[in-house]
Amino acid sequence: MLSFLLIFLGIAILCFVLLRLFLNSSPARIRKLLTWAIGFILLAVAVFFLYRTNGSFLWTLLFVLLPLFMRLKGLAQQIRNFTKTARGPSKGQSSSVQTAFLEMNLDHDSGRMTGTVKKGSFAGNRLEELNLEQLVQLLNEAEGDPKTVALLENFLEINYGAEWGNQKDTNESNIHTSEMSIDQALEILGLAANPSKSQIIEAHRRLIVANHPDRGGSTFLASQINKAKEVLLQTV
Repeated sequence: MLSFLLIFLGIAILCFVLLRLFLNSSPARIRKLLTWAIGFILLAVAVFFLYRTNGSFLWTLLFVLLPLFMRLKGLAQQIRNFTKTARGPSKGQSSSVQTAFLEMNLDHDSGRMTGTVKKGSFAGNRLEELNLEQLVQLLNEAEGDPKTVALLENFLEINYGAEWGNQKDTNESNIHTSEMSIDQALEILGLAANPSKSQIIEAHRRLIVANHPDRGGSTFLASQINKAKEVLLQTV
């Protein structure tokens, strides 16, 4: 009885130590520790029963422990998930996205956006090194690329706030009064040359539904889509 209590106490202490290690270890190290812990526990139990029964109970024990071992594999996955949740998000992670005009990165810890311009007047420049006027110019150059427009507007909102809000109103006002070529209109709506009226209307409907400000879309892009429709309808 005393030997059983000592083994039980040893296993309890081992489980406590392992749990502390799990909470401060990488997933790879957790898998290694868990494998050793399971092996140690099984070995201790086997030695105990060999000592108590002179080996007569060993085969029965193996049949009992085999399904238990399979269940422990699932438990190991649950422990890894728990550890990942308890530790929170990993430090130093970032996400990247590319468009025709930009290659951008988002730092998960700080929320800071950085990037490189791939196309246009500022190709090769770091996005964060451009001033507000240059960024607005880049935005106008990328008016036919919805992904670039969305990223740039987000970047401007984060870095320039109210200053960008005032500039945005002026920029959109200039867009409404400036001329748009047929080629630009075709590019914005994603149409080939000489589209029919129904093709223009369908392309406009599809894009405006996806990019309408009421659905979280860009007001700048929505105004460009509407203007492209007006320009092309005058040609049919």
